Amino acid sequence: MKVLSLTAIGFCANIAIDQRKPSPFSLDDLYRASDSGTIVDLLQETIDDSGVIALLAGNPDEKRSVENALNNATGALRGRELRKYGIGDNPLCMVVAIVLEAIQQNF
Repeated sequence: MKVLSLTAIGFCANIAIDQRKPSPFSLDDLYRASDSGTIVDLLQETIDDSGVIALLAGNPDEKRSVENALNNATGALRGRELRKYGIGDNPLCMVVAIVLEAIQQNF
């Protein structure tokens, strides 16, 4: 897995946050996607205006590695979002936190 793949997802979330639009998914949607191993697909479908998530998703090995890293990071944060990262309301901010946690765990 390349750190570039994780940071690309973080940048997509950051762009969506900066646009000040409501999140296209809820925290529960994010957790369900993580549980089902489809978090990359959810993010590609909802916040990938630039196409960078689609690029990493086009490489099955990279997608699988990123999916596993994001799932592990989500598991580490679940139930401790507010206490650990100060996130309790914005799913897009949670994506950034998940990406940062995945980077810390893997690099």
